[in-house]
Amino acid sequence: MLFERNDALVVEAFRRGEFDYLEGAGEVSETDFFRAMTERKVLQKLADTHPSPHQKHDVPLWVYIASDISMRFHGVHRFHAFPYGVRSDGMIQAFGAAMGHKVMSPQTGLPVLWQTGDVSLCCEGFNDKNDYDRQTPCDQDYLRKLARKTDAQALQSWFNRDVVGIFKQHHAFDCEGIFIGDGTYLFVPDNSNYQGSSVLLFDEHNHPVESHPPAWRRAGHLTAQQRARCVFRRCYKLVSLIHTDRAGEFFLYAGLEVTAGKDHENPILYRLVEQFIECHGRGVLKRLSAGPLVDRGFIDGPEIGRCKQEWGS
Repeated sequence: MLFERNDALVVEAFRRGEFDYLEGAGEVSETDFFRAMTERKVLQKLADTHPSPHQKHDVPLWVYIASDISMRFHGVHRFHAFPYGVRSDGMIQAFGAAMGHKVMSPQTGLPVLWQTGDVSLCCEGFNDKNDYDRQTPCDQDYLRKLARKTDAQALQSWFNRDVVGIFKQHHAFDCEGIFIGDGTYLFVPDNSNYQGSSVLLFDEHNHPVESHPPAWRRAGHLTAQQRARCVFRRCYKLVSLIHTDRAGEFFLYAGLEVTAGKDHENPILYRLVEQFIECHGRGVLKRLSAGPLVDRGFIDGPEIGRCKQEWGS
């Protein structure tokens, strides 16, 4: 399906009353996505291997994982937005009664012609501890606490080993085996509570200004105007191993590590490559070349030679 945005056309159609039914495009794709994951038992595989900090779960782990994915569908990261996102109907249509159903409560005290009613969710929940009607399949605070308690390093290892292994089981890697090494900065608010973050000086293009080579990035080589536009920003660094095809039609994360912004990406990438081959075997990663496919920070003669000689990539 192809969608073209035309706000004026849509508004005019609303004014003429031409709509019998309205459905968000994202809701359709979210429903299809979760149905496909359920049919292939992907959600259950993710739940079986997830490094949960709890021994007992009042809410099944697959619900936590599905809820987290649904929030990403809606472009939200704060857990208090979950009750609004779940009402979009994507998960409800995919999972049915397990997630709840929509109900309409008529408004009272108004003339019949003015009664519009409010649509809300009715959910049974997953345990017998509730003595009130639920409007979400699980509480937003449950999602937040579980995410906060989960060990960050264990979560990264889970993704690199188990999640990517599930990708491989479902034939996500093509026969050409082209992979990209990438390093990028993740900026966060200037708050020291972001453990392990770094405060670095960046230019107007968000490139770090360093006190060491290469020369073009040294603060001493900047003009007065360029230095005036530099700012200190708190950040992490995301180093990732990404699978793609020759045409660049898709990008699939095959390994990642979040580290302090000051850490150099070079040893991290080649450690990810080594871990990928140890966990998922030889012959999957066939090409990780220098030049356009690898950032200049990853150009390392001995490591590139090792990839070629030991792993054939």
